[in-house]
Amino acid sequence: MNVAALPYTLLLILAELAIGSLWVTLASDLRGGVTRGFVMTMALCVAVCGFLAYWTASGMSLGADVDGYRIDASWFDDFKRAVLVVTIASGLYMFAAFMGWDPIGRFAGIAGSIAGVLAVGVLSAMLAPPTWGFPAAFLALLAGTLAMGAVSVSMVWGHWYLTEGALPSWPLRDLSWGLLAALGFQVVVLLINLAIPVRETPTPESHVDVSLFLNPVLYLRVGVGLVFPIILAVLSIKTTQIRAMQSATGLLYIAMGAVFAGEVLAKGLMFITARPV
Repeated sequence: MNVAALPYTLLLILAELAIGSLWVTLASDLRGGVTRGFVMTMALCVAVCGFLAYWTASGMSLGADVDGYRIDASWFDDFKRAVLVVTIASGLYMFAAFMGWDPIGRFAGIAGSIAGVLAVGVLSAMLAPPTWGFPAAFLALLAGTLAMGAVSVSMVWGHWYLTEGALPSWPLRDLSWGLLAALGFQVVVLLINLAIPVRETPTPESHVDVSLFLNPVLYLRVGVGLVFPIILAVLSIKTTQIRAMQSATGLLYIAMGAVFAGEVLAKGLMFITARPV
């Protein structure tokens, strides 16, 4: 991992977690089956993560590159504004859920989700210069955001079954299917970004003198961050079918750690190879 890229990796992880969790929470709320308390809890978590992302971004001073990885810093202020809207909208979503004002809360959630799409877009534009193009960064960030949101929301929702056993099983089943779809999307994006040549290779001060396909970090990213959580998502779907909700929640706990680790490895590889994997 490029040490100079660590603050940017943290920022990307926080942004993906906040935005993805808001998207999946809103989708679950609109579909139904989840409780108001769950929506309120998740909206609060999104607001906290969004604030941390905004705080982290506010403390950064960007130049023309991140230790050899060229960036377009002109998009950074737009990102900060977008993530601030995500944070404020999530706070309103939480308050409206607490007050029982469901339509107002959902409207705030929709507004925050749109701002989240814009945040992912401007981050992609900022990171795109060395990659093969804007779609490379955008698809990778979009897939990572969906995966982070799906695994986080499904894991938290699993805990509601531990206190309210009468809840229907299909919301957790659907969330597990969503996680599986997001991970499958990540696999497709990874294959595309590995196949297409980059426009320029970063030149960090501490150069990694090994090709990407000989770098063991790539295979850790694939094995730990994609293959392992895909297996866990399938097992979670199977356990929800027999209403073994505690087991499904435990599987999603492990999947959350694997997805987080995979995202950190992916961002590290991107900053040294310009391939968003």
